[in-house]
Amino acid sequence: MQRRERLLARARNVCRDRSDAEDLVQETLVRFIQTFEKVVVPPDPRSCESWMMTTLINLFYGQCRKRKVQEENAKEPSLSNELVTPLEPSAGSVFDVVTSEHLAKALPLLSPKLRETFVLHAEGKSYQEIAQAFGVPVGTVAKRLYDARAKLRELLQRFISPEVH
Repeated sequence: MQRRERLLARARNVCRDRSDAEDLVQETLVRFIQTFEKVVVPPDPRSCESWMMTTLINLFYGQCRKRKVQEENAKEPSLSNELVTPLEPSAGSVFDVVTSEHLAKALPLLSPKLRETFVLHAEGKSYQEIAQAFGVPVGTVAKRLYDARAKLRELLQRFISPEVH
């Protein structure tokens, strides 16, 4: 609780908004738990606090960069269509009519890294478990899954008849 109060004070200082500060602290605590939940010997309290403060600031900077990109896309609508690909399939998307046969044709066309990452995730492995299996950061797993979904979306459109779209 003491660490949460310190994090909240720091977040209020950088965010200047109580609601944003609360969200930032919440995300920082979630990341801390995800990172250290399976560690047998927890880090010392000073290291934990340092890690959380650094993570909080990095998350804040990430939010600032994201807002800047969104503002730039709002100014130039033609850019937003090129840069943004939906993460989740929308209603009427290619994923609504895909069959296991379509997927069986498309998966081998992915690069080995993307395919292996996608398959492990489809088998129910968490991002953390996949990262450990490949010896890469969790962010790399997230990026590979994003790329795999985008590539699969593109490939599956080739296998599905045009009248479905």
